[in-house]
Amino acid sequence: MKAKVEPKNVEAPFNEDEMFFSITDKKGIILSGNPVFVRVSKYDYDELIGKPHNVVRHPDMPRTIFKLFWDYIQNGKPIVAYVKNLTKDGSYYWVLATAFPVYDEEGNIVRYLSIRIKPKSKFFDIVKEIYREIKKVEFVDGIEKGLELLLKRLKELGYKSYDEFMWNVINEELRLKKDILETVINKNQIESNETSEHLFDKYLKLKKIEEIFNNFYLYFDAFLKIGNMIEEKSNDIFSLAGDIRLISLNSSVESYKLGVHGNSFFVLSTEMRKTAEESARTVREMETVVKETVGSINRLTFNMSLSKLAIYMITEFLSEMLCSDCENEHIKYEDLYDLNSVLKRKIQYIYKESKTLDLNFKKIMSMLQKVKILIKRLHFLYLSGMVESAHQVKTSFSIIFSQVNKLVENTKTTIDALHLELQSIYENNKLMKENIESIVEIINNVEDEFLKFTQTLARS
Repeated sequence: MKAKVEPKNVEAPFNEDEMFFSITDKKGIILSGNPVFVRVSKYDYDELIGKPHNVVRHPDMPRTIFKLFWDYIQNGKPIVAYVKNLTKDGSYYWVLATAFPVYDEEGNIVRYLSIRIKPKSKFFDIVKEIYREIKKVEFVDGIEKGLELLLKRLKELGYKSYDEFMWNVINEELRLKKDILETVINKNQIESNETSEHLFDKYLKLKKIEEIFNNFYLYFDAFLKIGNMIEEKSNDIFSLAGDIRLISLNSSVESYKLGVHGNSFFVLSTEMRKTAEESARTVREMETVVKETVGSINRLTFNMSLSKLAIYMITEFLSEMLCSDCENEHIKYEDLYDLNSVLKRKIQYIYKESKTLDLNFKKIMSMLQKVKILIKRLHFLYLSGMVESAHQVKTSFSIIFSQVNKLVENTKTTIDALHLELQSIYENNKLMKENIESIVEIINNVEDEFLKFTQTLARS
């Protein structure tokens, strides 16, 4: 029987510019991995293959996190989490692990692929403390209580769900490593043969996709900014409707005091209330679309980050395959297909999400236009009210209608700013969709060529 590895408080070498992957079957049995995975784990390649992935599990890790992993990937969802691993000699190394389901042509999950990088962001220290708390809770009350505590701590940090937290984590980690993880392969330094030529051609195609994605990253902040802005401004517009309703009520009370002399004010108050209610209905409809849009933006940026991570990993793996001085005798060409498959699926998802955004942006702009018309009606009611107020100097109607005008002007400024931002991001999204179409074409081409290449290798 194999001796149990005793943990020791020594960190294993794992550099910031390194990354690695492993592939398992649906039960978590290791099928393959790249040379960095083998080196960092300190096991021989043959000692890892065929073993459960928990061979590298560190006892400091909460079981809650691994339950999350399985819940996500078995349901076809990628997951991102910080993980402390155990090496063969008992030392440890921390990773930010991203796990993906791998599908067959019929759309069935057949394997799982995990890409790991060295953590760097502010979230890392926060998570280590949360994990320590969860371990204590798990020991007494079990995994479900551990999960409750995790979500409670994330909520205290301002995150509504684990999804929202991991979206922020991967975006921030890759932002900090933007220039660290990029791999450059010099053709003059590789051997000249058919296999190397084929792999270098794949590298060039991936670099072309990476360049397009670098341009996408320019939209990242804009997309996230507009998401926050839409939520904030729709709340502002919605509060206008409530304020106008209250003012119209005060105006109705004042009109009753004037008896027959207050009829015109009563009519204006009624119209104000109707307009405010119509504005409220429109904004309520818009809030639903806004919620969908913000979710769509978060999913889009998350999948853009996952795609970027896959590109980094594929180009790094190609570099390992092309390295004549490296220990790469165990490298499997088929792994490149799984990595490419994950990237392709992420890009397809981005394209689908960008189409959803396109429709939602149009809906929001249309609703804003409707609110603009209602705002113009309120402005007209303000002018009419001020004219009537001039004939009733002993009333407070001039103050009431001045309040209406102030609200109208503030809301008009809000809507104009939001409309301008939406128009800009809508154009960016259209441009991004066109670029994604060209990426899909490159990816399909890479996949077709790779299949032919592996078939040729199998026959030879």
